[in-house]
Amino acid sequence: MNSPGNEHHPTADQPKPSLGWRDDPITTADQDTLQRAQVAQRIARLIDENHSPESSVVYGLEGPWGCGKSSVIALITTFLTKFDENRWHVVSFTPWATSGTEGLLSEFFSALATVAPKSSNSKDLRGLISTYADIARPFAALIPVAGSAVAEATRSLETRLSKPWNVAFEEIATELRTLGTPVLVVVDDIDRLQPGELFDLLKVVRLLGRFPGVDFLLAYDEQTLIETLQNPDQSNASKARARAFMEKIVQYPLSIPPLLTSQIVKILDAGLTEILTPERVETSFDRNRFGDIILSTMPSQLTTPRAIERFLAQVREQFRSHDLSEMNDVDLILTVFLKVQFPDVFARLQSWKSELTRSSPSIASFGRREVEQPDWDQLFEVLDRNEDRRDARAVLAVLFPATRAPSPSRAAPRRFAHPDYFDRYLAQAIPEHDVPDAIVSRAIEKAAVGNGADLHSLLSADDESRVTLTLSKIRSLYPDIRELPHHEGPSGPVTLELLTVGMTLVNDAEDRLSSLTSNLVHLTHWAATLLRRLVDANPKSEIDCALMACSDIHRRTHVITTANRDVDALNDETAQTLREALHREADRLSSILLNDLRQGDESKAQAGNSFLYDVIAESPTLESFRADIANGLESDDFSLEDIAARLVSFSYIIGGSGRPSYASFSGALFTKITGIEARSVESKDVSDCPDTGWLYRRQFTKPLISPRGADAKEASGSDS
Repeated sequence: MNSPGNEHHPTADQPKPSLGWRDDPITTADQDTLQRAQVAQRIARLIDENHSPESSVVYGLEGPWGCGKSSVIALITTFLTKFDENRWHVVSFTPWATSGTEGLLSEFFSALATVAPKSSNSKDLRGLISTYADIARPFAALIPVAGSAVAEATRSLETRLSKPWNVAFEEIATELRTLGTPVLVVVDDIDRLQPGELFDLLKVVRLLGRFPGVDFLLAYDEQTLIETLQNPDQSNASKARARAFMEKIVQYPLSIPPLLTSQIVKILDAGLTEILTPERVETSFDRNRFGDIILSTMPSQLTTPRAIERFLAQVREQFRSHDLSEMNDVDLILTVFLKVQFPDVFARLQSWKSELTRSSPSIASFGRREVEQPDWDQLFEVLDRNEDRRDARAVLAVLFPATRAPSPSRAAPRRFAHPDYFDRYLAQAIPEHDVPDAIVSRAIEKAAVGNGADLHSLLSADDESRVTLTLSKIRSLYPDIRELPHHEGPSGPVTLELLTVGMTLVNDAEDRLSSLTSNLVHLTHWAATLLRRLVDANPKSEIDCALMACSDIHRRTHVITTANRDVDALNDETAQTLREALHREADRLSSILLNDLRQGDESKAQAGNSFLYDVIAESPTLESFRADIANGLESDDFSLEDIAARLVSFSYIIGGSGRPSYASFSGALFTKITGIEARSVESKDVSDCPDTGWLYRRQFTKPLISPRGADAKEASGSDS
């Protein structure tokens, strides 16, 4: 797909430009791929053998719109003109190209006049037809189309015409017999006519134009025609009466055979393969996902050659317009199908985005919970037919796993069901807020060899939504170790240089209190995944140097602790290497935290220290750290209150004023580090606190420390 202002030009693996689809009928048998020539030849033979110069026969060619009636008519014309030394004269009458009764009659008689030779020794057939048209035109509206009233109307007209009706009619009939040319008047698409126009046409066929030796071939979609004929003003309000009425007009009803499912599948398969290219079909196309749709759903909807070619033409245009490396082939095809066949459902997808793109948490995530299932029937209620609702649901089940499973896995990148790519399929382009995958991939590839400038530029953009989207795409390239066997889509490179760039980005990222998942959170999890993948690939990797690219101890430690989550589920060597990395970080933290304590109120590190103390408390460094704490207390380098103040943590309301709403203190952690008992407090309201400085923190924790803790040199005593 194209980003705004950047036109896409097809590359070598893109579909080749074609002349497109024009919906023109075929005219020769060698153009026939659907065995329509056999049908046309059989009908032409019937018309020829059944013809009589003393009568007029009406044939009906029935088939749904787009089934190829015009092509069959063209082939019938070709075959007829080859019979008996080209004796047939076929004229086309197009009633829907005119307006009103007079226009329709003029068009018919003009078409009929073309059968007359340019010169003749007999009476002027053209002149007779012209005179007859002038006589018939004013009275056509008075003629009913069926019943005993026809004969009565004829007698009434004869008394009012300049010559008896049968005389005028017989003059033309005689000339046509003398001419000796069989005439077939072809009237295509009569189901396009409005009720009044249709009845005017049937007057011509039944009475005004039914000359001996002139046969008619009417082409129509029966269902549409019957609905048009159900006109209360003409006493044809029921389908049965409408069909009975047509039986009086058409002597030979003929049908275009429907396409077989196997034919539809074959045409679709050939057309889509030509669009995709055989190489792409063999290498990247997911035929498993597409199988049921092309074998069952598409044949149910694309039942005519026109419907199939119209669909393929739109798929071809979509594939030519987009950068296919940014899309999923199956999803793009199904999106076109959905838009063509079920436009009302397609129009509703935007408002259902959250439901359609939802997924269960990844394997490495915590806190899973069941979510309420949407009522998917509401999405399909805009469709009238049960068959359409069934087929639309089948397409969406392939596009959006959430419609068929309560907790689907997150969709692979570039899928319609992936929230980062959803808008592309609706907009049929890369929206302004989107970031092309190619740009992200190039930046990652450069960073993997130590050049992080492009990646840093992408993540420093002013548009926060684009930065967040970029981070989401980066993370989608890096599944966790345990997700690798199930990962779909591309994966990014894993190198020490990339981890170094990642840790630099973690260090420089702006932390915000305005959202649940800041960019820092995304970067931290990405760096942690990189660390796990690196260690799993090579437990001997020199990771410490890369980790130290982040000088912020809180952020660096957070990356390492995140990488150690569920570490027991990894292979032993990987787990041990990650634990050792965390232990080394705890050793570094020990001296940093002791120095922080000695600075007293001069220390600027007021946020996140409780987390760092907890890391030490869970490491082999704890015993030596406890001894250093005891020595510091004994030498009055710091106090118990100073230690307790470091273990206070604050909670903030997202998008709030920036002042803390709640404070917590871990008495258990304090006791573990100092040996002095203390009470814990969780989420105490501190919305009225003046500040979060060390003085306030000491005052907050003072009532929570055991009284005997006030004198660290005394033996630890009773509960507070």
